[in-house]
Amino acid sequence: MTRGAAAIGIAYVAYSLVYVGGANVKSEEVRAEYAALHPLLRVAASTLILADPEAVITDAGRTPDFYRRMGLSPNESSLHFEQDDGFVHALDLRTIDRPEWRNRAVELAFWALGFHSLRHKGTADHLHVSLRLPG
Repeated sequence: MTRGAAAIGIAYVAYSLVYVGGANVKSEEVRAEYAALHPLLRVAASTLILADPEAVITDAGRTPDFYRRMGLSPNESSLHFEQDDGFVHALDLRTIDRPEWRNRAVELAFWALGFHSLRHKGTADHLHVSLRLPG
């Protein structure tokens, strides 16, 4: 029984590290960025999608050009940029057209898991989730 549970757990983590469904990303570009996310963010996002199948990742990795196209100056400290460890440390989740109680529950769930979660309206209303910075 224990081995079976461990096997299921290992299979789930492996699956969540490599796959995100097309219905759970805003675009194919965001889907391609999924592999650049830090593994902890990928597992957490996959778990969210398991609990909330309508969740949509709207952004993950960014480049300075992304900010320029939006008419913003690039934020060099953005966790959406590739970090020193080679991974992106932030993702954005859709909040528009979702019940407010659900958006708040998702924000609290990520916070409870130890992530930084912030609802803000940079380019549009969304939930920004990132790894907590040390220190």
